[in-house]
This record gives sequence, structure tokens and C-alpha cells, in this order.
Amino acid sequence: MIAESPPDDGGDLLHRRFFYADRLGADNLFRGVVAAIFGTTKDELKRTGKRPWLERLQAEGFFLIDLAPYPVNGLSGAARRRALIDAVPGCVSRAARLSPDGVVVIKADLYPMLEGPLRDADLPLLQDGPIAFPLGNTRAEFVDGFNRARSKLGA
Repeated sequence: MIAESPPDDGGDLLHRRFFYADRLGADNLFRGVVAAIFGTTKDELKRTGKRPWLERLQAEGFFLIDLAPYPVNGLSGAARRRALIDAVPGCVSRAARLSPDGVVVIKADLYPMLEGPLRDADLPLLQDGPIAFPLGNTRAEFVDGFNRARSKLGA
């Protein structure tokens, strides 16, 4: 999976996200990914916490890398876009080193930036179009798009 960038947590544990196992918080990406892959519900996550699901993702070979290796969420629109475009070659290189069975780009505006470079690098992009970021109001759309893409692996 390729997402935009790590969020700027400002040093506040309440703002840490995907890989921070000690607190679930408002981690829409994590919630969406485990809902898509494992069918995990909000109640299950509240009961179990993140750690068992992070361990399961790792055990089953799922990786999440970011297009930009540093936070871009605080940048203006133009600066953010420029930072993301500039980060494409490095991201494609990192993805290639992982030798993935498949790649899913998470966030609709990243897909046009990454589609050509990923395909040019012979990386197995699984989706045919953008997949929305899994916010509360787009989580069902994300789960559907993610699973359609993942179905190309025969999973």
C-alpha cells in the first residue's frame, strides 16, 4: 500500500497514526485497511486495540509506505503537490525494493501521480483507478475499491 505521507504529529501521541500500536485514536487509514482486509469492525478495534491487527498485517505480508517520506499535511496546496511529485521517484524505488505481489495507491489524488511511474517500473499496480481515502464518510467506498483491487491477487 502507498499512502500520502506520515502525518505531522507535532510531538503529540494523540496524533500518531498507522504504526503507533499503543493507541487507536482517530486513525482512519488503519480502520479502513483492517476493515477491508479482515472485516474488522469499530467495536472489535475498541476491544482488541491495534497491536494484534498490526501484527497480523505484518505476518500476512502487507506493507504501507508513504509517497513522501516526511509530513506534507501542513503544507499549502501547491507546496504539498510539489513535494509529492518530487517524491515519486524515491517512492517507486522503495516500492520496488519490497518486491510486492501487488500495489494499491491509497488516496484519489495520488493515483495519477503514481500510476505511470509504478507501471513503468513493472510494479503490479492492482487498481484501475483512484481509491478514496477511508474517512468516515468514504470508508465503505474505500473498502470496496481496496477489495476490488486486491481481488486481482486471488485473495
